[in-house]
Amino acid sequence: MKVKRFEAPNIKNALALAKKELGDDAIILATKNLAPEGGNPARVEVVAAVDFDIETVIAPYDPRLNAEPAISRRSAVDHRGAARAHINDNTGVNADANERPQNPPHLPLDEQQTTRVSLSREAHHLQRRVANSVDERQRAVPLSIPPTLSKTPTTTKIRNSGYPNRAKNERPNPEEVARWRNQILEQLLVRPLNLNEHPGPTIIALVGPTGVGKTTTAAKIAAWFSLRENARVAMLSMDCYRIGATEQLRTYARIMCLPCEVALREPDLNAALNKHRHKDLIIIDTAGKSPFDDKHIPELRRWFSPHRIIPHLVLNATAKKEDINHIIATYRRLGVSAAILTKLDETRTYASLCQQVTRAGLSIASLSTGQKVPEDFLPASKELLKTLFGYGWDAAMNRQSAAAA
Repeated sequence: MKVKRFEAPNIKNALALAKKELGDDAIILATKNLAPEGGNPARVEVVAAVDFDIETVIAPYDPRLNAEPAISRRSAVDHRGAARAHINDNTGVNADANERPQNPPHLPLDEQQTTRVSLSREAHHLQRRVANSVDERQRAVPLSIPPTLSKTPTTTKIRNSGYPNRAKNERPNPEEVARWRNQILEQLLVRPLNLNEHPGPTIIALVGPTGVGKTTTAAKIAAWFSLRENARVAMLSMDCYRIGATEQLRTYARIMCLPCEVALREPDLNAALNKHRHKDLIIIDTAGKSPFDDKHIPELRRWFSPHRIIPHLVLNATAKKEDINHIIATYRRLGVSAAILTKLDETRTYASLCQQVTRAGLSIASLSTGQKVPEDFLPASKELLKTLFGYGWDAAMNRQSAAAA
């Protein structure tokens, strides 16, 4: 949100400045009279804002923003009366005919009337706005349900339950935003990786387009479970396309003292999985391919089908909505049911991204950001997502660190 203060000799000019710079969608947050200072005459201050986005409302309402009392009906009327008197004085409307100035006024009569009507309209509008909000000074002016939520199942439920939809140019308070986020959280599918769901090793394959961070994420998952849960982990690379991909995974494995295999053919995969059948977790790093070229999907499905391999779709959080939908549709043929969200430090649209993944029928397994192994990785949970939606990635990491301590 862009918030700015405007000062002018009167309320009409201050509102005109706000509209000129912020546009017709500007929201008036507060007004106040400024006392004469340093030889300057009294002025009027208007605080206006524009570009509200629900993803940026992450902190409670700060009363310092509206520290000055809101203008009352009386002062709004005083503004109108003073302004009219000023116009009348300038145009000689209340002067005696014999005492009128010899020089004609600078403004033609029709422009004077236009100015008077416009000022009256602005003052009346401000009076009505202030009268509606004067009893609600301790919270921000409420707003309509944001466009990002207007067509979601959650918002439909809110409307069906009788929750009031507000005027287009109103601003929501933090309590309403928190309720919307809680509604979103209730709808999300969250299922972190569980190594105890069935006997034998848990085998996951990281699949997805190029450049989403599959290799680094594989190392983060291996480090998390081997170091924090004392699990027996093996790593396996199937990436023969990207230069250095196999060596990168081997380097991570060597640092963590974990075994790492390379499988470029189907028999290699079968042999590697059999070799490490006594492990708790086997992580397969696959080659990234364009989602618009799905010829590799049948091959992967053929390789995976003899084994209990769980494909995890790795998604770049900064990708466009349309691209994410296409990626999910492409890899659905492989039987993906879980998603790993990466590069969360490069976006702030966490809630809408998680909604999109859930609407596609995928559960959220883990979250990742940055290059640090294993620090920039967290298994998903609704409490973690609640912190992420409200306060960002750093706060989510701090919460996880506090919980681990």
